[in-house]
Amino acid sequence: MSLTRSFFASALFVTAMLWTMGAQSAEPIVVIAPFNLTGPDAVLDAPCYKGAELAVEGLNAAGGVLGRPIRLVPVDTASDVSSTANKVDSVFKRYPNAIAGIGFTDSTYALVAGRVFQKARIPFITPGATAPDLPQEVGNDIFLAAYGDDAQALVMAQYAWNELKLRHVTLWIDDSRVYTRAVGNFFDNFFRQLGGTVDKRTYTVGAPDFGDFIAAYKAADPKLGGIYAASLPGSAVPLIEQVRDAGINVPLLSADGWDDGEIVAASKRKGIKGIYFTTHRFLGVDTPGMKAFVNAYAQKFGAAPPNAFAPLGFDSMNLLAAAIERARTTNPEAIRTALAETRDFQGLVGKIVYAPGKRVPDKAVSVVRIDDGAETLVWTWTPQSQ
Repeated sequence: MSLTRSFFASALFVTAMLWTMGAQSAEPIVVIAPFNLTGPDAVLDAPCYKGAELAVEGLNAAGGVLGRPIRLVPVDTASDVSSTANKVDSVFKRYPNAIAGIGFTDSTYALVAGRVFQKARIPFITPGATAPDLPQEVGNDIFLAAYGDDAQALVMAQYAWNELKLRHVTLWIDDSRVYTRAVGNFFDNFFRQLGGTVDKRTYTVGAPDFGDFIAAYKAADPKLGGIYAASLPGSAVPLIEQVRDAGINVPLLSADGWDDGEIVAASKRKGIKGIYFTTHRFLGVDTPGMKAFVNAYAQKFGAAPPNAFAPLGFDSMNLLAAAIERARTTNPEAIRTALAETRDFQGLVGKIVYAPGKRVPDKAVSVVRIDDGAETLVWTWTPQSQ
């Protein structure tokens, strides 16, 4: 290397170091991050928060946003929706300079927390909540990073009808959550529109015994060819095991609430086949970005990401950072406007495009099959807008 090139290389290195030191010494940009980090809902929320944490680490290592570091302030709502609003509100009081928030994989919690952010007039991105009417229920400060439940329910209805050749199914809905009610009712409507029949039943969360549902399934006329369960991981494994133990070997269908390692483990443990669920983007997809994320996540946290909610957390944080950069300010109103104008954000879990006046993106939906502990991507539906 010549003396001149050596000099310029050294100068660039020193400039980069000074830039990083300057970003680290600047006032942090505070982002509040409410998630269920403990309790039963942590199986989805904890990986999602870790994905966001990994994104912040990368952003800060690259000099921060607008030359300032991001400070992600976690709020553990401990799977208790009744205390969620108070916990989030108390963090606002401790961090009055917070400019945005990201949080939750479940629509019930996103609805409650979203209203606190709306009252404070602070933009809030929910990485995994999927109820498509959240913006109408909350206001213009909430943005979904995931598709809506209408999209994933439509995809599973089409897959069940076209690929699995199902015509008569039963639908079991956990009636305690916004998410499970929404995705279950959307599936009901779409499957009926295709010409199928649906035997619809509801239960409350924590119901460990599905004996009555199983008896009704066996007695149904016409004979039912599949079971769609609108549920979360807490009741999924008992449901799956009880159905198979009863000798019912039809396809078991669900949505992204079944994107959980415990279900995969139960399938392997008992040799269960024929489980299908819709999710955001299959972690096994062979793209450089996803492979790099999986490797970085495993290196930082000691294990590979267990579900698609981990990269959704990563994408949500980077989506927010990109909006702040475009706004060129940390003013919440300007950030909200920049988020609403997102037209081509390429995340790990697909492209995020907000149509004018809409805060639920049109995104691809994957259908994954689980057989004896092995996950296989069987179909990816892509909206016409992409």
